[in-house]
Amino acid sequence: DMADFAVKNSTVFEFPGLVEASKRMLAYGFAAEEVLPTLQAVGDTAAAIGSGAVGIDRISLALGQIRAKGKLSGEEMRQLTEAGVPAWEMLAEAMGFSADEVGKVMDMASKGLIPAEKAVRMLTEGMTKRFGGMMENMKDTWQGVTSSIKDIWRMTIGAVTQNLFQGVLTWLQK
Repeated sequence: DMADFAVKNSTVFEFPGLVEASKRMLAYGFAAEEVLPTLQAVGDTAAAIGSGAVGIDRISLALGQIRAKGKLSGEEMRQLTEAGVPAWEMLAEAMGFSADEVGKVMDMASKGLIPAEKAVRMLTEGMTKRFGGMMENMKDTWQGVTSSIKDIWRMTIGAVTQNLFQGVLTWLQK
């Protein structure tokens, strides 16, 4: 699934980076079935704000830290906003507040009243709502095409050399 995702969304994700981001998310406690949908939202956001792989790392790290803490805190929200994500606005909208009432959401977060799972879900949904489809829009750009070529080449070489490697490994074990 990750290989297909990398090829399909290669404007932002190259396979090695995708594997690292997914490992990080699993380590932070995301369920396996949450990883690709969350990475889709993160990748669309990074594509929209033009931050590429660095943005993916920053955004997925902040979401992971929220999950690990068990509650939303201002520190991770600062990381998201510094990465270019309008996180407070997204959260306020998801909670039914207006843009003028972001302070109320900040106050709730400072008191530890927003559980991590709820916050990550609302942020991911907000990123999808605002930036959904941005990786798809970039697939025919120079960056998208060259990234696809790299991923397909890596996967082809991996498939071709897998049998060779297995044979050498068996020989070495004997």
